Amino acid sequence: MGMNVSAEPIDAVIRSIIEQYERKPEGWRILTDKKGNMLVVGPNVGYRLKMIPINPIEYTGVGLKIIASEEVQDFVRDMPFYGFRPLQDREAEGLTNALRQEGVVPIHLVQRLLGIKPVSTSQLPAMKPKAILSGPVIAYPDLSTISRSQQELGMKLAVEADKLFRRRFPQRASIYT
Repeated sequence: MGMNVSAEPIDAVIRSIIEQYERKPEGWRILTDKKGNMLVVGPNVGYRLKMIPINPIEYTGVGLKIIASEEVQDFVRDMPFYGFRPLQDREAEGLTNALRQEGVVPIHLVQRLLGIKPVSTSQLPAMKPKAILSGPVIAYPDLSTISRSQQELGMKLAVEADKLFRRRFPQRASIYT
């Protein structure tokens, strides 16, 4: 699981994830919990992140590349793939109408939309989609329950994220001590 690999600042890790997604947009799954933990599993690589919110749109934190072990692969196997899916008129209108009329999206429509092949963001402008569906990001109560190694990794990342937060934002960090 690469426990001896040091964590990097979140910006660098997210850039790496985006670069890899752009090269191969199919086969990604993203899970997050309410504690700022995120697990990103791609077709050939995985990442574990720990984020600390600075404000509603800005985060600090750390992350690292992991080997998506068999237990992680088994855990995410039946989850839908994340991605940017271009929606043409019919799909966009169906989604909008379902939300307006019913407040929820019927499962058959969700399945059809998730069946659209994810594309890289660089491909989207040429496709001239009516709308773009991004996601899904699966909200999970606690990512540390995946496995013992994920629990240990989560604790290590929490310590590293806290160190970075205190170094980058000492005034805000002093509020919490």
